[in-house]
Amino acid sequence: MRTLLLIVSLHTMGAAMAQTDSVKAGAETLHLIRREKFDLVLPGAMRDNGVDMWIHAIRTANPDPLKWYFGSASGYIILTDRGGARIERAVLGSGGSPDLYDLFGSPDTLRAFVAERDPETIAVNTSVWLAMADGISHSEFLKLEDALGPEYSRRIVSAEKVITDFVVRRVQREIVAFANAAEIHRQILERALSDEVITPGVTTLGDVGWWVQEQLGSRGLLTDYSTDIRFPRILYSATSSPVEEPNVRWWIHYPEYVIQRGDFMTFLIRVRYLNAFSTDFKRNLYVMREGETSVPHSIQHAFDRAVNAREIIRKSVTVGRTAGETLQRVAAALENQGYIHTPFTNHVDSDYDLVKRVVTGDASGFSVDLHSVAGNIDYIGTVGPSVSPFHHDRAHLMIQENYIFSLEYMVHSALPERPGFPMSVNIEDNHIVTSRGVEWLHPPNEQILLIQ
Repeated sequence: MRTLLLIVSLHTMGAAMAQTDSVKAGAETLHLIRREKFDLVLPGAMRDNGVDMWIHAIRTANPDPLKWYFGSASGYIILTDRGGARIERAVLGSGGSPDLYDLFGSPDTLRAFVAERDPETIAVNTSVWLAMADGISHSEFLKLEDALGPEYSRRIVSAEKVITDFVVRRVQREIVAFANAAEIHRQILERALSDEVITPGVTTLGDVGWWVQEQLGSRGLLTDYSTDIRFPRILYSATSSPVEEPNVRWWIHYPEYVIQRGDFMTFLIRVRYLNAFSTDFKRNLYVMREGETSVPHSIQHAFDRAVNAREIIRKSVTVGRTAGETLQRVAAALENQGYIHTPFTNHVDSDYDLVKRVVTGDASGFSVDLHSVAGNIDYIGTVGPSVSPFHHDRAHLMIQENYIFSLEYMVHSALPERPGFPMSVNIEDNHIVTSRGVEWLHPPNEQILLIQ
């Protein structure tokens, strides 16, 4: 993990804000990552889960969630443990680089190919809970069973455990690539929350969201051209009251809203880098009123309470514990420091009702969602542990070395000028867990950004 010490020097600030990689350089980076994953990660991912053969079926013109790990290959990608340091790699279908695969053939030879190797366990990309491991369609699965025949079909198991370990065990070049993406993300996000983009009384929340989309598009980092974009959420406004929307913790969130002086907001964006790595973190902004020289005390206090919780959380996350064990450890550590656990279930109204009942006076509630990032644009579908009360299906997963995750949580604090409506300050940055603990992958959120 000493590579992390070199990340900052790999790209200058100017280079990070420009087009980050030529097409050729990006392709070479992904190809190197695939080779390293196959050579260094795949053997352990299969052997640690008792899998002799992994058949990953990818139907042409039906993109698989893990397709970028396999390059141009489609059909039956067959990875077989035949002993030794290396896993045999074959493509019975089309595509596939000779640098990555050893054998090539027709899908029609599948049964004979498998019979020759006679595996006791065959992992296939099907899962009842992990979307990233469930890329095979129903009809393709039936076709696979027919091709294998009844004897080998009985040996099929889900590849979800193999896929989890194959994805979350990062090689060095993956870590560097993600850190590069995080720095691009940080600079775009902080520019978006500045007077370069925002003019109080003129700029709408939607304007800020579209500015970010234009920046991503100009760098070839857009994932699609959807009109459903992300834009800031107002947590506090000097010009209006949350009584109008009493059950919504993000209580001003519509693109037509014109940003006013006295607004305090949070903004989340995501950057898809090399079409493979997805970042996910936020920043906070306060737009100062005329005559103000600092952030109002109540808002600064709520923000400080939120930031102060981060170090407590960081020290509670270590390699070798499950997500469920880590959640208990994080909650206990924060409660020992006077925070009140107000766990969220992703039901916005009832969650905030709990916060309103509990958070009074100087008390601060908290909720955590430490989830995987880097592997998919939709974090709910990303492979790996999630330290969260509403991701029970991942509570059993172990936090492993080089686990890249979003350290996301909310701290809810009462505001004297807004009684009965605590403000939820969401802090989120992307980090990596090593044997030394939680390490930064980019400069973290440490202060409120300001527009004078």
